[in-house]
Amino acid sequence: MSLFRTGFVCLAAACALLASVSADAQVIVHGTRQIFPGNQREITVRIENVGKRASLVQAWTDDGDKQAGPEEAKTPFVLRPPVFRLDAGRSQALRVLFTGAELPQDRESIYWLNVLDIPPAPRDGEVASGNFLQFSLRTRIKLIYRPKGLDASAAAPQKLQWTLVQDRQGWALRASNPTPYYVHFARLALRVQGKDYPSADPSMVAPMSSALYPLQGLAARPGSANVQFESINDQGGNIAQSVALTAD
Repeated sequence: MSLFRTGFVCLAAACALLASVSADAQVIVHGTRQIFPGNQREITVRIENVGKRASLVQAWTDDGDKQAGPEEAKTPFVLRPPVFRLDAGRSQALRVLFTGAELPQDRESIYWLNVLDIPPAPRDGEVASGNFLQFSLRTRIKLIYRPKGLDASAAAPQKLQWTLVQDRQGWALRASNPTPYYVHFARLALRVQGKDYPSADPSMVAPMSSALYPLQGLAARPGSANVQFESINDQGGNIAQSVALTAD
């Protein structure tokens, strides 16, 4: 059984004890996303323990199934080291190596990097009742493979085409992405006469494809409106933009 499975089995067992809770995030991953350039064989990701106790850390990648454990995930990446002890106040360079698998070279491919923090059990005397509830916390960030020849994706959000469409649930924005890059959103809304009608979970739109984003509260097609959105760049920064709807 992997540490991923063991951590959650232990958590389920501990829930029955109904005692004090320890859920502080000790282990952090530097960066909100990682870009893997196609002309490199590996990148490094900095993992840091900002807590006061050592942690056992397990790292793996997945292709979109957040429930998949390390032994189930199939991706073109290998992590070194996959399991390690990280002392308090120390950091570890996690190596992400590309296996050379066949991936599209005309657009980005997306995967996820998982880092599981398994803290140690409390020492004798730290929990008055003798029972405790302990969480194993997982950080999951995007790992984007960018083929050789594709430059930075800064201009991709400006090239999106936006249309307003109606479905059974109501009105939605359709984003059409003609670029080879993923465009990631932090916020998305349609502004009509100064009022915003937001999308609850805008997420992202894949390269050379389109995606629908339902709007909350919009009852009828407006005469004029602007799309308000914040895209997330390679460094994790939010870039606010306002664009007109594309003519139907």
